[in-house]
Amino acid sequence: MPDSLSEQAPHGARAPGPGAAHRGVRRQKALETRWRVMDAALAEFTERGYHDTTMAAIAERAGVAVQTVYLGFRTKSGLLEELVGNAVLGRTREGEIGPPDETEGWARALSEPDGTTSLALFVDMALPVYERTSAISDAGRSAYASDPYLAEWWVRSEALRLDGCLQMVRALADHGALRPGLSVEEAADVLATTLSPQSFLAFTVDRGWSVDHLGAWLKDALPRLLVDAR
Repeated sequence: MPDSLSEQAPHGARAPGPGAAHRGVRRQKALETRWRVMDAALAEFTERGYHDTTMAAIAERAGVAVQTVYLGFRTKSGLLEELVGNAVLGRTREGEIGPPDETEGWARALSEPDGTTSLALFVDMALPVYERTSAISDAGRSAYASDPYLAEWWVRSEALRLDGCLQMVRALADHGALRPGLSVEEAADVLATTLSPQSFLAFTVDRGWSVDHLGAWLKDALPRLLVDAR
C-alpha cells in the first residue's frame, strides 16, 4: 500500500504538497474577505451615499482593518466601480451571468422582426440588470460631478448604455418596425430615458411599483412610443 502522497499520485505527477494546500486556503480566505468588503461597501453606499461613506466605515462594517480595504481596492471610487461592474455582470460568489449584450435574450431581441415582441424581449433582458445595478449606479451618479475619476467612469457607462439602446432601435428600424417620423437617435433617447437606472428607482422605490408591474407597463408603453402601429 502506498505510504506517501507522492506514491499515490499518477505516474509522472507530483502530488500537491502541504505548501500548495496552504496557499489555496489563503487565497480562499482572501477572496472571502474581498467579498465581505464589497458587501459592506454596497450597504454603506446605498444607505449613506457616496460622499458620506468612508473607507473606515466600510472596514468596520466588514470587520477588517481599514488597510485591508485600501490594499484590496486602493480608492473609494475604485471600489464603487468594481461594485457596479459586478452588478452589471451578475457576478457573485457563486459565479457570473456575463455581459448583458452576450445573453440569449439580447440576441433574440435584436433578431425578432415584430417590434412589440422585440421590445418585450428587451425589457425582459434589461430589468434584471437594472434591478441589480440601479441603487449602486445611482450612488455613483450622485458623486460624479465632484470626482474626476467617477465622472470619466460615468461617461463611459452611459455611453455603453446608450449604445445598447441604439442597437435595439436600429434593429427596429432594420425590420421596418420603427414609428414613422421618429429618427433612430430620438427613439434611442426615448428608450434610454424611459428605461434607465433613475427611472427604475423612481418607479420601484419612489412610487412603490413591483418589478413585474413595471415590466408589464413598459411592454405596453414602449411599443406605443416607438413601434409603427400601421
